[in-house]
Amino acid sequence: MTITDNIPFVIGNILAKFRELDNPETVSRAAALALMPELRHRIHVEGKKTDGSAIGTYSNSYLKLRQSKYNRTSDSTVIASLTRQLENGYTLKATEKGYTIGNASPYNDEKIQHLEEKYGAIWQLTEKERELTQIVANETTLLIMNK
Repeated sequence: MTITDNIPFVIGNILAKFRELDNPETVSRAAALALMPELRHRIHVEGKKTDGSAIGTYSNSYLKLRQSKYNRTSDSTVIASLTRQLENGYTLKATEKGYTIGNASPYNDEKIQHLEEKYGAIWQLTEKERELTQIVANETTLLIMNK
């Protein structure tokens, strides 16, 4: 009587899952993708800084320019959006440790720097956003391990 086992197959499968988890692209990319719409909504719709307070209010003269030239609303809440280039320019950027959210244009980086110098921390993650990245990372890990 011959006994066979599949231990080498099982060990190979487990090692493949660990390699996938060790790949920085797998988990961090999923977390960054999930975070992009959250960040965009908080900043460019709600007009909120990292601490949850309002980014600021537009001056009357700038508000009139936004309305007449760019057909924007009369809401004076700063939403860091005039031509929509900034919020539509978010991209995933590969780093040595995984992925982060970046911008398609260096000009957008200048806009961000100017806005943060004027209004304070806007693009740093909120506690809720950090929690979301952890949830997505955990869910991605479970999906990989349960394949």
